[in-house]
Amino acid sequence: MKVEQLVEQRIEKSLDLVENNDKNEIKVLNTNENSPPAVINGDGDKDSDFQYARENLYHIIERGRDAMDELLEIAKSEESPRAFEVFGQLLKNMTDSQEKLMELHQKKQKLENVGDRQEVTKAQNVTNALFVGSTAELLKLVKKETKGTKEK
Repeated sequence: MKVEQLVEQRIEKSLDLVENNDKNEIKVLNTNENSPPAVINGDGDKDSDFQYARENLYHIIERGRDAMDELLEIAKSEESPRAFEVFGQLLKNMTDSQEKLMELHQKKQKLENVGDRQEVTKAQNVTNALFVGSTAELLKLVKKETKGTKEK
């Protein structure tokens, strides 16, 4: 029982968590006060949203890295299979977080490329038309067009 309490205390200390005695809920005590709070605009600013999500993922990854160091020490000292299992789960979660960060970058690139393509397609004007066919067919089309303009 004492070992479990020690493990819980170390985890709480490394994650800056404290257990609320009234409801047994965990509340975060320390938040990163160095970074300014994110401003969420109603106009859907893609760059600020991307930056906010990126900062959050970095913060999660850094906190997870600290927790992994502590958990690895605990697992080694206890030599408990459960401690190694928890470490393995945290390692998997960290890998998933890093993959999400990379997916976020890919999604931003896709959004930027789609915007570039739309601008290019809107700006293009066709100045030279290409006719695929024989010269006789082209001559017939030209004659039809000229007769149509003379009649009007």
